[in-house]
Amino acid sequence: MQLKLTRREILGAGLAGTACAALPVPAFAASSRSFDYGPNALDWYPARTTSGNAPILVFVHGGAWALGNRGQVGSKADYYTSQGYNFASVSYTLFPAANAQTQALQVGTAVNWIHQNARRLGGDPDRIALMGHSAGCHLSSLATLTGAATPVKALVCNDTRAYDLEFLARMNGGALPLLYAPAFANPSYWSAWSPISYSGLRDQPPTLVAWSGGSGRDKVSKRFADALEYEGTEVHRFDGKRRYNHISINSRMGRSRDRLTKSVDRFLEDVLNRTA
Repeated sequence: MQLKLTRREILGAGLAGTACAALPVPAFAASSRSFDYGPNALDWYPARTTSGNAPILVFVHGGAWALGNRGQVGSKADYYTSQGYNFASVSYTLFPAANAQTQALQVGTAVNWIHQNARRLGGDPDRIALMGHSAGCHLSSLATLTGAATPVKALVCNDTRAYDLEFLARMNGGALPLLYAPAFANPSYWSAWSPISYSGLRDQPPTLVAWSGGSGRDKVSKRFADALEYEGTEVHRFDGKRRYNHISINSRMGRSRDRLTKSVDRFLEDVLNRTA
């Protein structure tokens, strides 16, 4: 029998991402255009400080693989477009209509569509970064490490425990935590749907791994970062254990004085300027 969580259960556990976080209203509301990239749609927010060839930051929302939407960007779109980035927020088909493999492939398709259409939208196809939070972090990592999102030049992984599902189950007495169980009900797929399984598959882009103080998040995140680093990937780490919870590490992103925002800024500027 398939376990199905109610929206109240997901929201109560704090895994609906920005859907339940109180976010500041930006002084300037970045405007967007929506595009159909094939399997789903994305919102495109053009950079406000350049006329073209600007770097691109693609964001994938969280929500336990079953909730959320591309409109939940908080302050990110306003902040990053003001910093000279084109910002895109991607939709993917939610569970149970799609499993994690399909969702990751959709993220990859979105990134490839952006790469193909970047110049007509004022973006630089050679400077694409991918960022995800929670379930979106898992899907971004899976899409990048498997090669589904080949144009990604920088990857920002923001707080998931799903890097290695088998390890997560061992940490939890042999079963996945309640909010992971519906999307990953079949253990035979755990290895294939774990980003860590592909850490040595190909040359991976420079990666920033950030984690909050949520239960076990530091342990699984450090283990993922270590695996990437062992295979020769350039890895940057952000330990937010003492300063953030799972919600705030996402909702504060895009506030100019936020520590994680500053770390991401430095990371993106360094990596994307190498190919400018």
